[in-house]
Amino acid sequence: MTDFKGNFSDTQVFFDLDNLGKVIYHFKKPTDFPDEAIFLIMQEHLLSGVSLGSVDGLDAATGFIELDVPENIIETDFFYFLTKKLISDGYELSVDYNMKISTESQAVFENYWQEITPLLRVLGLKIQNRPKRVKARHRYSKELADIPFTVDYSGSQATVYWQKRSELVVKKGATLLENAPLTKAGVIGFAGRFGLRLRQEHAGAIDDNTLIKDVTLQSVNEVGTFLYFAGTNSWLQLKSPEGKTLHELTVVK
Repeated sequence: MTDFKGNFSDTQVFFDLDNLGKVIYHFKKPTDFPDEAIFLIMQEHLLSGVSLGSVDGLDAATGFIELDVPENIIETDFFYFLTKKLISDGYELSVDYNMKISTESQAVFENYWQEITPLLRVLGLKIQNRPKRVKARHRYSKELADIPFTVDYSGSQATVYWQKRSELVVKKGATLLENAPLTKAGVIGFAGRFGLRLRQEHAGAIDDNTLIKDVTLQSVNEVGTFLYFAGTNSWLQLKSPEGKTLHELTVVK
């Protein structure tokens, strides 16, 4: 059993769960919240989406559950964990990144989610298992390793080699998009935050938004997020010298 303190008004119900952080149910679209707040978006009590630090473009939602996670949880890491968990339940969320989360953190996140789930149900949230949509599958082959794929998108230019199944090399000299795009609320979205994290991990290879060393990444989506903060299908942005997209060359039909 979890003890809590709380209050309510005609706009929200507030729960202070002590070491489990805070949970706030908003009857209407909120306007004042922390930059790192995680939102579960509800449509007639059914979960319709999730958001980090923004409620832009969600005017049709009928309820918002705000999670202000405890101090021992990194918001962006838990948000990634949550999206992957929901994707496994069949939700279609455009988060195809590969963040490195330790086994210990995974256990902390899982425990936190299990602890707060009963409260989320009391607030009316229903999470349904959905039939999974079949996504395009791509197959790596050794013949791709010597092809210089180029990127020219949103101010970013690069040459990329797909050398191994989980190893793509962005070559020295690549130009990176300088600033992560902001939401309407003026904050950096999840893709931007993940892109900034990737750049921080490879800070020694970047000088004035230009690569001074080769950088190795794990997936096509990581390449797009690293170069231009995602926002488009990166399988269509990497092109061979003949002008064929990486999608065309690798999609399984």
